[in-house]
Amino acid sequence: MPAGCNITEGFQLGCRDNTGGLKAIYIYSGSFEDLTITEANNAITSISGSAPAGNWFRYDVPRQTSDFTETINGSTENQTVFYEQTVNVTFAKMQSSLRNQVKILAQNPELRIIVETNNSGENNDKFFLVGRTRGASLDTGTGTTGTAFGDLNGYTLPFVGQEPNPADAISGSILANVLDGPGISY
Repeated sequence: MPAGCNITEGFQLGCRDNTGGLKAIYIYSGSFEDLTITEANNAITSISGSAPAGNWFRYDVPRQTSDFTETINGSTENQTVFYEQTVNVTFAKMQSSLRNQVKILAQNPELRIIVETNNSGENNDKFFLVGRTRGASLDTGTGTTGTAFGDLNGYTLPFVGQEPNPADAISGSILANVLDGPGISY
């Protein structure tokens, strides 16, 4: 086996302090090349650059409606592997302001998305960067009024990216800079 493919550690089951689903997504608007990403211990520790403030937009999602999935795609014959990253989000209420946002998101060919999971345990990774090198896009989706009174009236949107590496975890130290600071807009 090539040296770069050697397994270096195992994995133990931890505490049952894990929760599924997403709380919110943050979408970057602007030239991603202007940002500098710093990593340590296999996690992003900072995102900085010419103008990160004001360029991340937060989209809250209703509980138990949205998810992030990463699918490993490998080919033994071609010796290739890539990771398909899919962020499925649901937004309620078909209305013109949401329609306008969906239109702009669908036109953007390279979105960078930070997903905030519902995990709250001390050692759980809570944030991941999707589309880091190649971006993600909104190539399909649905808007529906529903039929019954309790049905969804809104949009279901899958943002999909294909990356050479799995999504990067984001360290909590980045939150003060980018996500919890003045750089977030609704």
